[in-house]
Amino acid sequence: MKHTGTILAAACFAAWAAPAAAHAQGGPPGSSQDSSSKPSGQPKGTQPAPPPAPDGSDAISRRINNSAPAQHDVEVGLYYMKKEKYDAAIDRFAEAAKLMPDYALAYKLMGEAYEKKKFLPEARQAYQKYLACNISSKETEDIQKRVARLDAEIQDQEKRRAAATKQ
Repeated sequence: MKHTGTILAAACFAAWAAPAAAHAQGGPPGSSQDSSSKPSGQPKGTQPAPPPAPDGSDAISRRINNSAPAQHDVEVGLYYMKKEKYDAAIDRFAEAAKLMPDYALAYKLMGEAYEKKKFLPEARQAYQKYLACNISSKETEDIQKRVARLDAEIQDQEKRRAAATKQ
């Protein structure tokens, strides 16, 4: 069960790479090698996707290689959240976001952890990164409400600080 994400990532990569390998070898045995006699299967005027970089530095390889560790970081971060160890949880969510910058769940959970610690500007920033990712409209509305509430709380805190410094 521990390696399910890795196996899934490998299977996805194999499914993605197999057609490219067959195309590079000229197709099935007995087929014509003349590419002008058969249709390419792509609309005219488009270029095929570039092959993956051998060192794994292309976007697809990075996503496949980083998805399992990022998911693990989120799972461990959730464990820390349950134990109320918010600093450790934030570190794990930040690591997941670093591995996969478009991993929306990591930003949402990071915002929740910052809220628990009463670090409102950081929570707001994490939620805004979450909103920048492609997410459903229902979740978008919920997080936008949270951001608006955080904005109001941040302004209240600033007013209280300003009033306290004047005295």
